[in-house]
Amino acid sequence: MQIIRFTHTIYAIFLFIVSFLCLFPIYLVLSLNRKWHHLAYKLDHLWAIFYFTASFFKTDIQFEGTKPGEGPVIYCANHFSTIDVPSLGLLPKQACYVGKESIRKIPLFGYMFRKIHITVNRSSFKDRGRAIKKFEAAINQGKSLFIYPEGGIISTTIPEQSNYKDGAFRIAIEQSVPIVPVTISNNFNVLPDGDWLLKDNRIKIIVHEPIDTVNLTMKDLPHLKDNVRNLIQDRINKENNI
Repeated sequence: MQIIRFTHTIYAIFLFIVSFLCLFPIYLVLSLNRKWHHLAYKLDHLWAIFYFTASFFKTDIQFEGTKPGEGPVIYCANHFSTIDVPSLGLLPKQACYVGKESIRKIPLFGYMFRKIHITVNRSSFKDRGRAIKKFEAAINQGKSLFIYPEGGIISTTIPEQSNYKDGAFRIAIEQSVPIVPVTISNNFNVLPDGDWLLKDNRIKIIVHEPIDTVNLTMKDLPHLKDNVRNLIQDRINKENNI
């Protein structure tokens, strides 16, 4: 079994690197014009379908209720594993990722990411303020956002989530954009944080009913934040028989 996991991991890493290098020139061209970014997000989706299929992952994307429609939304997902980021590419309504500042340091990938997506230095109050403005600009350009409201993989009691930050919910209320809770139920078993060896090949993502924020004010922010966190946590617990 260990040999199978090792072989699967090496193959998945190899395919990730090769497929990215093949697509990098296209991403580079699409990064040159903001109007072309939506094509890069569609390419993310097509790549994710190809990659996870070719890497022998079993993927299950479930929509509960109404699928996100036209116009921007803010996806809020739990974050326990590095494989969460490519996994969200499986969602058909693609979006701009919000990632940590350190991603910029990864050769080629970091350059592409900062050109097409948004990076945040969460330890810097000033940079968090700049990020909010970038979120607003992205929404005004009609882009949806993928945000991990925990602020990264910071939980020390996985699969229990850490407390959520306010940013995603503040922007959703201010811009009257729906919040779409997303439960990534099994990735912490597929690739545990801090590990490099794949332990499983089942990826399951549950997209919950969009939450309308049109009539909400900042007084509603704590309730909205707790509602989304509890919804996702309850589903994580249910999926893992906790």
